[in-house]
Amino acid sequence: MRRHSRTISILMAVQAVAVLAVALLGAPTTRPVTVTLGEQPTSTLSQVDVAVAMVVVLALAAVAWAWSSRWSGTLDPLLTTPVTVFVVAQLNGIRDVGALVGIYALASAGVLFAVVQRRSPDRSRVPLGLGSAVGIVPWGIIAFHQVGAGLVGHPLPGIVVAITLTALVAAVAEFVATWRGRPAAASVLRAAGISAVAWMVAAAL
Repeated sequence: MRRHSRTISILMAVQAVAVLAVALLGAPTTRPVTVTLGEQPTSTLSQVDVAVAMVVVLALAAVAWAWSSRWSGTLDPLLTTPVTVFVVAQLNGIRDVGALVGIYALASAGVLFAVVQRRSPDRSRVPLGLGSAVGIVPWGIIAFHQVGAGLVGHPLPGIVVAITLTALVAAVAEFVATWRGRPAAASVLRAAGISAVAWMVAAAL
Protein backbone atom coordinates (compact mmCIF):
# COMPACT_ATOMS: atom_id res chain seq x y z
CA MET A 1 0.00 0.00 0.00
CA ARG A 2 2.88 2.36 0.79
CA ARG A 3 4.37 1.84 -2.68
CA HIS A 4 0.94 2.46 -4.19
CA SER A 5 0.70 5.76 -2.26
CA ARG A 6 4.16 6.92 -3.32
CA THR A 7 3.43 6.18 -6.97
CA ILE A 8 0.23 8.24 -6.92
CA SER A 9 2.00 11.05 -5.04
CA ILE A 10 4.82 11.25 -7.59
CA LEU A 11 2.42 11.15 -10.54
CA MET A 12 0.28 13.92 -9.06
CA ALA A 13 3.35 16.07 -8.29
CA VAL A 14 4.78 15.70 -11.80
CA GLN A 15 1.43 16.53 -13.35
CA ALA A 16 1.02 19.57 -11.11
CA VAL A 17 4.28 21.02 -12.46
CA ALA A 18 3.43 20.15 -16.07
CA VAL A 19 -0.13 21.52 -15.90
CA LEU A 20 1.17 24.71 -14.25
CA ALA A 21 3.61 25.17 -17.13
CA VAL A 22 0.83 24.72 -19.68
CA ALA A 23 -1.44 27.10 -17.77
CA LEU A 24 1.23 29.81 -17.56
CA LEU A 25 2.04 29.54 -21.26
CA GLY A 26 -1.60 29.66 -22.31
CA ALA A 27 -4.28 32.33 -22.08
CA PRO A 28 -5.66 33.20 -18.63
CA THR A 29 -8.57 31.01 -17.55
CA THR A 30 -10.04 33.27 -14.89
CA ARG A 31 -13.65 33.21 -13.77
CA PRO A 32 -15.29 35.82 -11.50
CA VAL A 33 -16.85 35.21 -8.10
CA THR A 34 -19.68 37.71 -7.63
CA VAL A 35 -22.09 38.89 -4.97
CA THR A 36 -25.45 40.66 -5.25
CA LEU A 37 -26.68 42.53 -2.18
CA GLY A 38 -30.31 43.62 -2.28
CA GLU A 39 -30.98 45.98 -5.16
CA GLN A 40 -27.31 46.87 -5.55
CA PRO A 41 -25.54 45.99 -8.83
CA THR A 42 -23.70 42.70 -8.90
CA SER A 43 -20.14 43.14 -7.71
CA THR A 44 -17.09 40.99 -8.41
CA LEU A 45 -15.41 39.76 -5.23
CA SER A 46 -12.47 38.04 -6.86
CA GLN A 47 -11.18 36.25 -9.93
CA VAL A 48 -10.37 32.53 -9.83
CA ASP A 49 -7.96 31.04 -12.35
CA VAL A 50 -9.53 27.61 -12.82
CA ALA A 51 -6.39 26.13 -14.39
CA VAL A 52 -4.26 27.18 -11.44
CA ALA A 53 -6.98 25.87 -9.12
CA MET A 54 -6.60 22.45 -10.72
CA VAL A 55 -2.83 22.68 -10.26
CA VAL A 56 -3.53 23.22 -6.56
CA VAL A 57 -5.79 20.15 -6.61
CA LEU A 58 -3.02 18.03 -8.11
CA ALA A 59 -0.51 19.39 -5.59
CA LEU A 60 -2.87 18.69 -2.68
CA ALA A 61 -3.35 15.14 -3.92
CA ALA A 62 0.43 14.70 -4.12
CA VAL A 63 0.87 15.95 -0.56
CA ALA A 64 -1.97 13.79 0.75
CA TRP A 65 -0.55 10.62 -0.74
CA ALA A 66 2.98 11.45 0.42
CA TRP A 67 1.81 12.12 3.97
CA SER A 68 0.78 8.64 5.11
CA SER A 69 -0.52 5.51 3.45
CA ARG A 70 -2.95 5.15 6.35
CA TRP A 71 -4.47 8.60 5.97
CA SER A 72 -3.95 9.35 2.28
CA GLY A 73 -7.21 7.72 1.21
CA THR A 74 -9.01 10.04 3.61
CA LEU A 75 -7.05 13.27 3.09
CA ASP A 76 -7.05 13.10 -0.70
CA PRO A 77 -10.82 13.28 -1.30
CA LEU A 78 -11.34 15.75 1.55
CA LEU A 79 -8.81 18.15 0.01
CA THR A 80 -9.41 17.65 -3.70
CA THR A 81 -13.05 16.74 -4.38
CA PRO A 82 -14.69 19.98 -3.14
CA VAL A 83 -12.23 22.17 -5.09
CA THR A 84 -12.74 20.12 -8.27
CA VAL A 85 -16.53 20.44 -8.02
CA PHE A 86 -16.09 24.18 -7.33
CA VAL A 87 -14.03 24.52 -10.53
CA VAL A 88 -16.59 22.58 -12.58
CA ALA A 89 -19.34 24.83 -11.20
CA GLN A 90 -17.39 27.94 -12.21
CA LEU A 91 -16.83 26.57 -15.70
CA ASN A 92 -20.59 26.08 -15.99
CA GLY A 93 -21.16 29.76 -15.34
CA ILE A 94 -22.05 29.65 -11.64
CA ARG A 95 -20.64 32.89 -10.28
CA ASP A 96 -22.58 33.88 -7.14
CA VAL A 97 -20.47 33.41 -4.01
CA GLY A 98 -23.41 32.00 -2.05
CA ALA A 99 -24.06 29.30 -4.64
CA LEU A 100 -20.37 28.46 -4.93
CA VAL A 101 -19.89 28.21 -1.16
CA GLY A 102 -22.98 26.00 -0.94
CA ILE A 103 -21.67 23.71 -3.68
CA TYR A 104 -18.29 23.47 -1.97
CA ALA A 105 -19.91 22.70 1.39
CA LEU A 106 -22.22 20.02 -0.01
CA ALA A 107 -19.34 18.35 -1.87
CA SER A 108 -17.32 18.35 1.36
CA ALA A 109 -20.23 16.87 3.31
CA GLY A 110 -20.64 14.08 0.77
CA VAL A 111 -16.96 13.18 1.12
CA LEU A 112 -17.17 13.24 4.91
CA PHE A 113 -19.95 10.64 4.83
CA ALA A 114 -17.74 8.44 2.64
CA VAL A 115 -14.88 8.84 5.14
CA VAL A 116 -17.20 7.78 7.97
CA GLN A 117 -18.19 4.72 5.95
CA ARG A 118 -14.55 3.82 5.39
CA ARG A 119 -13.83 4.12 9.12
CA SER A 120 -16.97 2.26 10.17
CA PRO A 121 -16.00 -0.92 12.07
CA ASP A 122 -18.91 -2.92 10.65
CA ARG A 123 -18.37 -1.57 7.11
CA SER A 124 -21.92 -0.27 7.03
CA ARG A 125 -22.91 1.27 3.72
CA VAL A 126 -25.44 3.62 5.33
CA PRO A 127 -23.01 6.58 5.62
CA LEU A 128 -21.94 6.13 2.01
CA GLY A 129 -25.56 6.06 0.90
CA LEU A 130 -26.26 9.27 2.81
CA GLY A 131 -23.10 10.80 1.40
CA SER A 132 -24.16 10.03 -2.14
CA ALA A 133 -27.55 11.67 -1.50
CA VAL A 134 -25.78 14.83 -0.30
CA GLY A 135 -22.94 14.73 -2.82
CA ILE A 136 -25.25 14.48 -5.83
CA VAL A 137 -26.85 17.84 -5.02
CA PRO A 138 -23.96 19.98 -6.37
CA TRP A 139 -24.04 18.01 -9.60
CA GLY A 140 -27.78 18.63 -9.84
CA ILE A 141 -27.21 22.37 -9.44
CA ILE A 142 -24.53 22.26 -12.13
CA ALA A 143 -26.79 20.27 -14.46
CA PHE A 144 -29.71 22.69 -14.02
CA HIS A 145 -27.40 25.62 -14.77
CA GLN A 146 -26.02 23.89 -17.85
CA VAL A 147 -29.48 23.05 -19.19
CA GLY A 148 -30.77 26.51 -18.30
CA ALA A 149 -27.97 28.14 -20.27
CA GLY A 150 -29.10 26.23 -23.35
CA LEU A 151 -32.76 27.11 -22.82
CA VAL A 152 -32.05 30.84 -22.76
CA GLY A 153 -30.01 30.64 -25.94
CA HIS A 154 -26.52 30.68 -24.48
CA PRO A 155 -25.35 27.05 -24.56
CA LEU A 156 -22.04 26.34 -22.91
CA PRO A 157 -19.00 25.41 -25.03
CA GLY A 158 -18.58 21.75 -25.83
CA ILE A 159 -15.32 21.55 -23.87
CA VAL A 160 -17.13 22.67 -20.71
CA VAL A 161 -19.73 19.94 -21.21
CA ALA A 162 -16.93 17.42 -21.79
CA ILE A 163 -15.09 18.49 -18.62
CA THR A 164 -18.30 18.26 -16.60
CA LEU A 165 -19.12 14.79 -17.89
CA THR A 166 -15.54 13.60 -17.30
CA ALA A 167 -15.60 14.79 -13.68
CA LEU A 168 -19.04 13.29 -13.10
CA VAL A 169 -18.15 9.90 -14.62
CA ALA A 170 -14.99 9.78 -12.50
CA ALA A 171 -17.01 10.59 -9.37
CA VAL A 172 -19.56 7.87 -10.13
CA ALA A 173 -16.82 5.32 -10.85
CA GLU A 174 -15.10 6.21 -7.58
CA PHE A 175 -18.40 5.82 -5.72
CA VAL A 176 -19.01 2.39 -7.22
CA ALA A 177 -15.51 1.23 -6.28
CA THR A 178 -15.96 2.53 -2.73
CA TRP A 179 -19.38 0.89 -2.47
CA ARG A 180 -17.85 -2.43 -3.48
CA GLY A 181 -15.15 -2.11 -0.84
CA ARG A 182 -12.23 -1.45 -3.18
CA PRO A 183 -10.45 1.62 -1.78
CA ALA A 184 -7.34 1.14 -3.92
CA ALA A 185 -9.42 1.14 -7.11
CA ALA A 186 -11.35 4.18 -5.87
CA SER A 187 -8.07 6.02 -5.29
CA VAL A 188 -6.82 5.25 -8.79
CA LEU A 189 -10.11 6.32 -10.35
CA ARG A 190 -10.12 9.57 -8.39
CA ALA A 191 -6.52 10.30 -9.41
CA ALA A 192 -7.34 9.57 -13.04
CA GLY A 193 -10.42 11.78 -12.94
CA ILE A 194 -8.60 14.70 -11.32
CA SER A 195 -5.76 14.39 -13.83
CA ALA A 196 -8.11 14.32 -16.81
CA VAL A 197 -10.05 17.35 -15.62
CA ALA A 198 -6.84 19.29 -14.87
CA TRP A 199 -5.37 18.65 -18.30
CA MET A 200 -8.63 19.47 -20.07
CA VAL A 201 -8.98 22.73 -18.16
CA ALA A 202 -5.39 23.85 -18.73
CA ALA A 203 -4.92 22.69 -22.32
CA ALA A 204 -8.38 23.08 -23.86
CA LEU A 205 -9.82 26.31 -22.45
